[in-house]
Amino acid sequence: MERRQLIIVIMLILMVGCTIAKNKQEGQTASKESLAVDVTGMNAEQQEAAKNMIGEIIPLIREGKTESQVIQFLQEQDAKKITRYRVNVGNSPTKGPDNARVTIVEYTDFQCPFCAKVQPTLTMIMEKYPQDVRKVFKQHPLGFHKDAPLASEASLAAGAQGKFWEMKDLLFNNQKKLKEGDLIQYAQELGLDLEKFKSDLSTRKYKEQVDREIQEAVKLGATGTPAFFINGRYLSGAKPFESFAEIIDQELSGKVIPFKWGTNVKEERQQAAKRQQPAEDPNKIYAMPVGTSPFRGPQDAPVTVVMFHDFQCSFSNRSLPTVKQLMELYPDKVKVVFKNFPLDFHKQADMAAEAALAAGAQGKFWEMHDKIFANQKEISLDKLSGYAKELNLDMNKFNQDLETKRYKKTVDDDIKLGKGAGVRGTPTFFINGKKLVGAKPVNEFKTIIDAIK
Repeated sequence: MERRQLIIVIMLILMVGCTIAKNKQEGQTASKESLAVDVTGMNAEQQEAAKNMIGEIIPLIREGKTESQVIQFLQEQDAKKITRYRVNVGNSPTKGPDNARVTIVEYTDFQCPFCAKVQPTLTMIMEKYPQDVRKVFKQHPLGFHKDAPLASEASLAAGAQGKFWEMKDLLFNNQKKLKEGDLIQYAQELGLDLEKFKSDLSTRKYKEQVDREIQEAVKLGATGTPAFFINGRYLSGAKPFESFAEIIDQELSGKVIPFKWGTNVKEERQQAAKRQQPAEDPNKIYAMPVGTSPFRGPQDAPVTVVMFHDFQCSFSNRSLPTVKQLMELYPDKVKVVFKNFPLDFHKQADMAAEAALAAGAQGKFWEMHDKIFANQKEISLDKLSGYAKELNLDMNKFNQDLETKRYKKTVDDDIKLGKGAGVRGTPTFFINGKKLVGAKPVNEFKTIIDAIK
């Protein structure tokens, strides 16, 4: 085995926390070498992963595969594996045999209409697989469902008296009536010890368990409801019976299913999506029409820097001194154009973008721009109106422009243009059409600008 190839193997094995012991004398052929995995300090899972990887890699190395071929093979094999997640049953309510070959863990919210919608499907599953499926119920009341946390606690309080599943059905069947009085009425219908039930609710006896299960779901990346883990395999949403049955039948087939352990569904799916995106050509020139967007610098400047910013983005704010420095370095060569790209999770960014354009209609875009960025943690309608007054704007016109959302289409057009050019975050710049992503240092801009004749 060539030294370079052996190094490749070592690097790959190190990725799972193991090392390779090389038992080989100089001059021996590859067929007589012996490779062993040093598993000192590794847990059982790491040991198994290391040994499996050795088994996959060594035949390829012996066949003379190159580094890129080995890595490509591993990536292809990894892509074929399903992902399982470790979910602790704990003391959550269960239905079905303890020794069932398939366990379905459900994270759910009593005010979520999709959680209610999937309940008949789960009943069908338990009827079809009475000996093979165990169902586990986990609480995940979402923050915007105000009555859901107490409903979760009520279900567990009923469970303490042997009536969890009956209470669960009542709660899902009456999703719009989940106030404390309603919960007590359901307890009475089920013949529970009302004093004990009321005491459990008033003392929030089961709040700790509900909070713990919420954190379990968040840690797993299952941030929406309903979320299911079928023998650890993630399934999201109120899927039809067939979607569950397909996975259950695979698990019951007796066939070996290659898998890998995951840790966070959301993060891993985002990473997978990024990997699937084709690599961009770093030299690609994008068509970037200026239109009527606000700009600074000479109108006929030979270099146009189009910047996509978000008024609530700290990185957009961080890039402003660099943009100012560029204007000072190239007063006659560079024109800077502002495009709006408010991100979905910045709830006030759209309003700020429209306010800046409304100020721009009165000749004060950059003044409003500077005020918003200088106070980006305090964006509100009152603050924006205050800035407009400070700038001596026509307040009737400014307020009407915001109320009628006069500039929403302009903002939306900027977003559409950005997305069409592969903008996914802010700030993103286009220097005569060449993309530069992030709050980069001024030298990176200079390198591109100085190359433009």
